[in-house]
Amino acid sequence: MKDVTLTAETTQTPEARQKPGRFFLAGRYQLKIALSYIAIIIAMLVLFNSYPILISQSLIFRAKENSLSTRAGLIASSLASLDILTAKDAGQIMGILNDQGVSRIVVTDADGLAVYDNAVTENTQGRYVLRPEIFRALAGADVFVSAYAEGAFESRAAVPVMGRGRVLGAVYLYEYDAEQARILQALQDNMTSISVVLASLVLVLSIVLSRALARRLSDLLRGIRLVRAGQYSHRVTRRGRDELASLADEFNELTGRLQKTEAARRRFVADASHELKTPLASIRLLADSILQTENIDTSIMREFVTDIGDESDRLTRLTEKLLALTRLDAEVFEPTATLDLKKVIVLAAHRLKPLAKQAGVSVEVSADDGCLVEAGADGLYQIVFNLMENAVKYNRPEGTVRALSFVRDGRVTLIVDNTGPGIAEEDLPRVFERFYRVDKARSREAGGAGLGLSIVKDTVERYGGDVRLESPPGGSTRAVASFPLSPKRQGGPA
Repeated sequence: MKDVTLTAETTQTPEARQKPGRFFLAGRYQLKIALSYIAIIIAMLVLFNSYPILISQSLIFRAKENSLSTRAGLIASSLASLDILTAKDAGQIMGILNDQGVSRIVVTDADGLAVYDNAVTENTQGRYVLRPEIFRALAGADVFVSAYAEGAFESRAAVPVMGRGRVLGAVYLYEYDAEQARILQALQDNMTSISVVLASLVLVLSIVLSRALARRLSDLLRGIRLVRAGQYSHRVTRRGRDELASLADEFNELTGRLQKTEAARRRFVADASHELKTPLASIRLLADSILQTENIDTSIMREFVTDIGDESDRLTRLTEKLLALTRLDAEVFEPTATLDLKKVIVLAAHRLKPLAKQAGVSVEVSADDGCLVEAGADGLYQIVFNLMENAVKYNRPEGTVRALSFVRDGRVTLIVDNTGPGIAEEDLPRVFERFYRVDKARSREAGGAGLGLSIVKDTVERYGGDVRLESPPGGSTRAVASFPLSPKRQGGPA
């Protein structure tokens, strides 16, 4: 039975704690990042300094155990031939063995009385040796104890001397090894020096890296605050190719969209205010004329009141379109269903008959069966009605409006043609902008505010479609809207 006791020095890892305080944001980020780097490096350096030393100590302990235990065993085997251990016999055998390299060798009899001790000072021969290792060896156990302390390895081994089935005595070996301790200490000193150099380099590197990272985060935060304050033109400088660079790109793209949205919002508010102010001013002027004119003629009053009603209707239509755009912007959608586009075209054409008759325009419908679209009933009707209404309003006298629909390549197409004067090429890209009118004078005369096509475009796109206007040279205008074919119609004939 072998009892091994290993003792070694331990190193406590220091903990970096951040004291509470008020710092600038960049300082806080830099401190946190720097502390993170430092904590990781400290842990690595502690492992670098402790693990090799502990492994080296363990290897030395194991080597000494093998060496001393083997030597003690050889001596015990040599002494086992004696019937009783005496100073004379033990001295003769130890003289023959002449074991060198061990600091001290003690041989005791079965009672613990030293019969041999090679120590020059504090020699115990002829006295009882009161050492726990010898007591345990006399009890029949093999004992090894080693410790590294005060710059030296101190190792002790004790084994029983067995003869004829009984314990004749014990052999005790003690070794004091300062040479290997110096080698181990030199290794530890070298590792400590390397660790100090590495720690200094890492500290400088962590400060540089954390400062650079904190500066980039501070730039982003500053940009967010500026944009929050309304400076949508602000852009963050892109540095590097990492995730923060991608975040800067996303931020710049977002601010670009916000800038466009804010410009569109301001333009929309200005245009809406102007459009609302015009009919209100007309109503106010007509009402003041009635109030300020004494004994006004009945026919004139009727004319003024009729004009007030027309302006009120115009104001109502404008308000309804603004509300429709607001609902679209707020993504308030009506429930969708599978609708037949042909029925919607026929209904719109029927309701536009009075307007077409008044303008002297004929309306023709050529719609195929099976043009099924997934859309809201009011939304799809508004698309068709607005396109056909514009075709009637901006047509020439005795002109023609032709509405047709068909299915091709898995999509439903709506085409509305008119024989009007057409649209200039430079105006085509902007016809779907809110409050944009090609001919402002004619639009006001027709009661338009430049919102109908904007509503059409937004609604078509809500249903997964697209819309465009074409105006070939020589006059006429064609509106083309395309929708995905309803899944309920996918397998049927086109």
